Amino acid sequence: MAAQGTAVKGWQGQFEAAQVARAVNVVCMKWGDRYGAFWVNRLFGMVKRNTTWNVRFVCFTDHADGIRPEVECQPLPEVTFDKKLGKYWPKLGLMAEGLGGLDGMTLFLDLDVVIIDNIDAFFTHPGRFLIIREWKDPQLGYGNSSIVRYFIGQESNVLDKFYATPPEVIVETYDSKEQNFLTKAVDEASFWPEEWVVPFSIACLPSNRVIRFFTTPKKPVTGKIVVFYGSITPESALRGEHQRNKRVAGGLHLRPTRRRFGPARWIADYWRE
Repeated sequence: MAAQGTAVKGWQGQFEAAQVARAVNVVCMKWGDRYGAFWVNRLFGMVKRNTTWNVRFVCFTDHADGIRPEVECQPLPEVTFDKKLGKYWPKLGLMAEGLGGLDGMTLFLDLDVVIIDNIDAFFTHPGRFLIIREWKDPQLGYGNSSIVRYFIGQESNVLDKFYATPPEVIVETYDSKEQNFLTKAVDEASFWPEEWVVPFSIACLPSNRVIRFFTTPKKPVTGKIVVFYGSITPESALRGEHQRNKRVAGGLHLRPTRRRFGPARWIADYWRE
């Protein structure tokens, strides 16, 4: 993103430079074996179809095989952490100064989101660090890190704070959640407009799980990006099921069927290469 310029100091200057150049980094991460290359390929396709900006699309990954050649693949940023904290802490590496030789305004997207409308507004909305307001217990002020916009190097103190915080404090204070820690560790967090980012489980389904079983999810009436959490992904929602290998909580789950609702076939119109 040379057009934004490493010589520009402060996020405000980088924001203005991005507006002039209409240039932005869009990054994602893929590690382990939960998500195959097609998740990256479909995310790239959705981004390219839904923006008029100049995008440098980068995937930080430990396994680049099968990822389409238009995607710039780079190694995962290194983050050292106690395994008892869980598995999602590598995302904090995105806050590193000089990440992958990038600079300027950067939008991070989780692999399991579905873009259903133009996302240019995510690049023009002012703010130093933007994150989704967490839907559960919003009064706590935590964010959901499925969609984050920031400026390379401006939040590098997040890693310093992480390494200076004992694991037991992270467990007790932040419930071992990377997104909780991240929201509180940055200097100035703001939240995306609620109507831009909608959760599939809330916007497309009734809250009553019995009624859900007999419901076919509808495309949300508002929203630019649909976010999936818990044990539902775009892939499983297409089938009307939950995805067992995405269950966060442990323990015994006596569920005789994976079916949760009718197939959300409209997802296929958007979640594609």
